Amino acid sequence: MSLTVMQKMRLYAAVFGGGAVIALAGAAVYYMQGADVAAAGSSSAATAVTTTPPTAPAIEKAVPSITGPAPLYAGEAPDSNPQAAIP
Repeated sequence: MSLTVMQKMRLYAAVFGGGAVIALAGAAVYYMQGADVAAAGSSSAATAVTTTPPTAPAIEKAVPSITGPAPLYAGEAPDSNPQAAIP
């Protein structure tokens, strides 16, 4: 056999072997999970639970802990010179 045929055979064998390893790993994970994994639309254990909505929200109104203007650094103020030296 020529060298290029051997290289192609090695490439195909590597791709096939890699695919087999990935497939076996997926099968192992599937069997280790058992029956705990169900499809999103599965309704085998569907139970209806009714809840009453709360009458008032848990937090009435958000209150900031700090009030007043935010501290600005040199160059951040709207009317300052951005190229001024930082004190």
